[in-house]
Amino acid sequence: MPLSWLPLISDYTSVAQQPVPTSGISAVVYGLTSCWMAFIGLGAAILTHDINIATIILRAGLGIAGLFIIIFSTITTTFMDAYSAGVSSKTIFNKWSGTMAAIGATILGTISALIFPMDNFSNFLYLIGSVFAPMIAIQITDYFILKVDYRQQNCQWTNLILWLIGFIIYRILLNYSFPLGSTVTTIIVIIAMTWGTCRVMKLVKAK
Repeated sequence: MPLSWLPLISDYTSVAQQPVPTSGISAVVYGLTSCWMAFIGLGAAILTHDINIATIILRAGLGIAGLFIIIFSTITTTFMDAYSAGVSSKTIFNKWSGTMAAIGATILGTISALIFPMDNFSNFLYLIGSVFAPMIAIQITDYFILKVDYRQQNCQWTNLILWLIGFIIYRILLNYSFPLGSTVTTIIVIIAMTWGTCRVMKLVKAK
C-alpha cells in the first residue's frame, strides 16, 4: 500500500506551493497512521482470533457505526485514487479531460468490485507492486542521483526497457523468499541498473 501511495500523493504535492515540506509531512503522517492502523488490525485479530473485518466489528459492538467507518474511509481513499487516475490520464493523453477520466475510473472500479471476488486480492496487490517498484526506483535514480530531466521527451525508451526488466525481476522474485522481500530487492537492483546504464551511455557518447 505505501508503494502505490507514492505516485498518488505525487499528484497532490506536484501543485503544492511548498513541495518539499508538503511531501515530507505527508510521508511522515502517512507512515505513522499506516503503522497505527496495522497495529489496530493486528491487535483486533489477536483478540478475536478472526481476520474477517465484519466479524471483528460485530464483536467490538460497533454495528452500524462500524459500517459507516468502512463506508466513509472507502469513499475518501477512492476519491484520492480517482483524482490520481484523472491526473495520470491527462498527463499521458493531453487532450483528455481529467475530470471525465476520474469519473470513468470510478465507474470501472465500481463494476470491478461488483464482479470480481474481494476475499482474496493478494495477486492484484503484487501486480501493483511489480508495476510501481521499478518505476519508483527509476524516478529516484533520475531525480536524486543522476539529476536528469526527461519531461520534454514523450518517451524515454531506455527507462521503459529498465522498467520492463524490473517488472520481470519482481514477478520472478515472488517465487522465492528474500529477507528484503521482492519490493526492496527490485528497487535496489533497478537503481543500480539505471545508474550503470546511464554511466555506460555517457562513456559511449564520449567516444
